[in-house]
Amino acid sequence: MKRVLVLALAGLACGKTQAPVGDAAAERPVQEVAPPAPDIPPTLAVDFSVEGCPAFDADNLSCTGTAPLMLRFVPLVTTAVSQYIWDFGDSVPVYESSPSHLYQLPGQYTVRLVVSSFDGVAASKYHEAFVTVTANDVGDPCGADSQCSSKLTCFCPSPGTCTYGPGHGICAAPCQSGSGGCGDGQVCAALMTQTSPTNLREPWQTSLCLRGCSDDSDCSDPLHCRLLPPASGGNVWVRGCFGDWPVDIGQSCMDASGSLRDDLCTSGICANLGIKGLCTMACSSGACSPGSECAELGDGRRLCLRPCSGGFTCSEDPLLRCVSPGSGDLGYRLIAPATSPTYCAPSPCTSDDECLPSGKCDSGSNGHCVARTD
Repeated sequence: MKRVLVLALAGLACGKTQAPVGDAAAERPVQEVAPPAPDIPPTLAVDFSVEGCPAFDADNLSCTGTAPLMLRFVPLVTTAVSQYIWDFGDSVPVYESSPSHLYQLPGQYTVRLVVSSFDGVAASKYHEAFVTVTANDVGDPCGADSQCSSKLTCFCPSPGTCTYGPGHGICAAPCQSGSGGCGDGQVCAALMTQTSPTNLREPWQTSLCLRGCSDDSDCSDPLHCRLLPPASGGNVWVRGCFGDWPVDIGQSCMDASGSLRDDLCTSGICANLGIKGLCTMACSSGACSPGSECAELGDGRRLCLRPCSGGFTCSEDPLLRCVSPGSGDLGYRLIAPATSPTYCAPSPCTSDDECLPSGKCDSGSNGHCVARTD
């Protein structure tokens, strides 16, 4: 009996350790594989973004800038699109995919985009008050009065309206005297230069409130920080943002036709010195604008001359150069102590050869170059 039980246990033990491989595999459940899902076309959805925005608020999805404001709109779609229809809130619809749009006038604009897929499905998206165009302040560029803040005028709004002056339209306001009622950070500049030979005046030839500045970085391109005469009642020249014309004391004042023009000088006087004229101002009392000195010329005129310093080299006129005070018909002496060893004045000469081809020597061995009259 004991022998039979031992053999039986031994048989069970051998069965567990030597079970056929096939039997173990038969005991595992079979995993079923699901059939592939049918193709589902992507859903058409649309949104848009903007490029070139001066100030974009990502939280409120809004773009802000001053007029005129040029923006480029970029669509965001989930599938291929056959047609785009843009509504910028101020014009007729546009059918380009990524159009640029110019906002001319201040205001808030809702932008909407409608797209269609190739199978005829349409989708749309709009953002209310997506673009905010603000009015321009004093000294900002403009193309029309409506782009400027209240009580401001757009001077030289388009090419051709001003022959000389700002390189683009500029928002400004008339002022009377002294501060002239100009706002904070503004100056009242007297640009009432002399009338041109044609008796025509530029629109900016008056007293204007301009943006005050300390250097060019304070001005809107292409305006520069200029030293300008004060309005009536003021006795200190001011620094304001304006164009390259009228030019400063010490620069040439001949126009394209060869005429010397008083109105091309901030000082209002184009002296017949050199061949291209010299912007200056009369200084019988000895007073000149900052950066220039009063000099008495050999012919008796008292004019403000600019010192040759700070990069100014008096190189615009072939008959003028940086010279020390001296005698002669067009030599000069300074009324006050010199602040520089040389000033922009007629070139000394001893013969006509030194003034050719554009001038001649006015007299003998102590002369100065003057323009030819023949």
